[in-house]
Amino acid sequence: MTEVDETQLNPLSVHKDAWDQKDLLEGIVQRYLTINTHVGGLWPTWEVESDKLEEKLNELNEYLERLGWMTRLRRGDVNQLTALPLPHRQFPGSRIHVYMWTGSLITLLLSAVRWMDNGRPEGGWFAESIYLDALIGFAFPILFTLFLASYIQTRVSAKSGMRSGHILPIPDPSVLLWLFSGLSTSYFIWPFGIFFIPTLPRMDARPWPDRNSLAWTSISVPVVMLISGFVLWTFGLMFTTDSYLLSGEPYRANPPFLIELISSAVDFSFQTTLDWGHPFFFAASFLTLVGWLLMLPIPTFPGGRLLVARMGIEEARSSGTQILMFMLLITAAFFIFDAFNGFTIWIPVLAVTIPLLLFMGGDSRIPVLMDGDQPLSEDNHRRIGIILFIAVLFAIPAQFPVEPVERWDADATYAIDVDEYAELSDAWTASLIVTLENPSMQYHEYTVSGKILGTSLWTSELSCGLQTCDGVLKPGESKSIEFKVAHENTTHQPTFLDYQIDIVFDESDSRQEIGMINPHLNASVGSEWYHVRSDEDVLSCLDIYIEESHSANISFPDLGVEWLPFLWLDGQAGLTQSLSSQDTIICLNGVDQALPLNAQSLLQNVTLGNSSFMVGFDSTWPHIVSASENGWLIDEIHAWGSPFEQGGTLYQENASSCTGNEFLSTPRRSNSSNWSWDLSIWPSQALPSIETGERLQLKLPADNYVHCNQEELLSARFTVQEGPDLILHQGNETIRLWDAPMTAKSIQLEFALFNSNEAEVVLRHSVFGDVDWDLAGMPGILSSGWNNFTIDVPTSTINTYQLTHQDGAILITFGAYLEAES
Repeated sequence: MTEVDETQLNPLSVHKDAWDQKDLLEGIVQRYLTINTHVGGLWPTWEVESDKLEEKLNELNEYLERLGWMTRLRRGDVNQLTALPLPHRQFPGSRIHVYMWTGSLITLLLSAVRWMDNGRPEGGWFAESIYLDALIGFAFPILFTLFLASYIQTRVSAKSGMRSGHILPIPDPSVLLWLFSGLSTSYFIWPFGIFFIPTLPRMDARPWPDRNSLAWTSISVPVVMLISGFVLWTFGLMFTTDSYLLSGEPYRANPPFLIELISSAVDFSFQTTLDWGHPFFFAASFLTLVGWLLMLPIPTFPGGRLLVARMGIEEARSSGTQILMFMLLITAAFFIFDAFNGFTIWIPVLAVTIPLLLFMGGDSRIPVLMDGDQPLSEDNHRRIGIILFIAVLFAIPAQFPVEPVERWDADATYAIDVDEYAELSDAWTASLIVTLENPSMQYHEYTVSGKILGTSLWTSELSCGLQTCDGVLKPGESKSIEFKVAHENTTHQPTFLDYQIDIVFDESDSRQEIGMINPHLNASVGSEWYHVRSDEDVLSCLDIYIEESHSANISFPDLGVEWLPFLWLDGQAGLTQSLSSQDTIICLNGVDQALPLNAQSLLQNVTLGNSSFMVGFDSTWPHIVSASENGWLIDEIHAWGSPFEQGGTLYQENASSCTGNEFLSTPRRSNSSNWSWDLSIWPSQALPSIETGERLQLKLPADNYVHCNQEELLSARFTVQEGPDLILHQGNETIRLWDAPMTAKSIQLEFALFNSNEAEVVLRHSVFGDVDWDLAGMPGILSSGWNNFTIDVPTSTINTYQLTHQDGAILITFGAYLEAES
């Protein structure tokens, strides 16, 4: 180095006054940009220009960053540059991250344990331990995805020269309430264990170089979550096992639109697969739901920053845009997700999003953009738009992203499809399809049986080839059983078919269906006669069917003119009648209501129009008997008698049922050997056995009662009127329901009536028919105790007798019809 004379050196010029901060910043800015004028304001602002504005602005901010400052450019007719201090101390320490990630791990595990505790496959999903299952299938996939998304977010922002923070998951402590309170899963509306996933420092508070860096950094986390969620949905569908035992109401995750669309088209059992949800389903549900929510244009959400990046800060924060966003949010919540129908998962979501939209939607200060007026390039605008469209459309969640499966223990159901008519081919045939369905998530045993009611020439067969079809319905399974009926094509046309289908689920839930199938004829009749009690009489009736616009005459070939004095069609003068489609029933009346029952062999052949039918006779009698305040006497001499000797149950009508599944206890005995059972107090009980020396008074207030024989599933209905307590003894049989018509077939009729009351009972008698009974020795009263009767029977074709209660008295009606040829 050469020595230079000090006199030749030019001294540095020094300002007379020291620079203040504004002057310092202005001097620095002048190195990179041309300053036209100082504008002023809270922070130093200048009008600037440059041929390479973007490049120089980046260089300027890189230099100012070392001094703790940055500049923000506002473009317009003139470009304004504002110097702002860089935010400091925004990044939290690592300790808070450790606490939050650890807390999230715990709440994720507890949340998974809560909904997994109601049932898992034998051996677990991945391990025997429920906590390992929760860790591997739920907590780890979520935390790994969040860690990956956080790493990618920081890398994307770093490429733009921007430092961003890491994701800080917020644990949801409310899971502890649901875990330890024992509340139903139906109240567990946010079953994920993590409430939300912000980034610290807040992304809106970080200074962004431009809209391009803001957009790609904002979209990175939701995209990673959605992709990871879709992958987990796929794995869950692949790994979900068959049904397993449940101990409580399970939880179900419903997939987003894309997964549901693809799976429904490929796998028709997709909805059932979701019921037995793999833990991956719930991890995927959280990731796709939260990833989709983050895409929404809500201030402070990544979607809100994307809106600013694509539209610009001024337009995005304008009142018109925010009103539009609010209306779209409310409309979608109401019409698409039905968010206001009860307390659903959408309530906490709306509780967060609506205030953010209302109170921060117009804040143009966030996010902080250093060059916010420079729009996205056309390519970036298009790419981000495509990603947004695909994500928002295909990841749109279900109306209920997660929900309890309330039908997990639902009862099995059935439906019956019956042919309208029996058709003639080689024979008359018809079928009935019983469809059993198990909508629940449990196994249900079933038993199906079918039979033809009454006396009929129809035959039946179940599709299983047995008299009873039984088996087990798996969860979600349906099964069809066919009940086939047939009638040979003979000279007699088929009658109505009365059928009974009995369906029993799990040996306790019993259902019974009774119906009728008509043969495809212009006119037909029912399969048997039956008794109908009118106000005064009991008629014998037969159902008929005549098609519209047709008519037919009915007659009875086996009933000759000799029966005209004794029998006639109700409302007619004889035994023939012209019928139309308005007629649905015909009834026989006569001088003696016991006569049709005893002449039933003559009523088997029925002619209707040009067709003949063979019908049966249902001898079930509508009983009316009597009882006093003391009640019926039951002891070792006067046993229960018919129809009660087989045991069973006795109950007031509508107090119980006769399905064979009733397990009723006997009435409470007193310590005394003489005790009573009052059916007004104990209206539904099993019949007790009577021990030696025991005496029971069965008190039957005036009402309708039913005796049920569970073994044979036979029921006897009877009505009790206030009157004497009588027992009919005939031969070796004790009869409690003594009012049914009976036939005297021997030359002498012998029976006894026991009056268990101390008072005498008036006894009357009447005689019908064309042959007289010798009743000269008949008493006029029934004394207390035994009353024995021995009566000579007339020599006629049909001889009948019947006991009837009449206002406290007993009427015995005797009939003798058509004197027999000697």
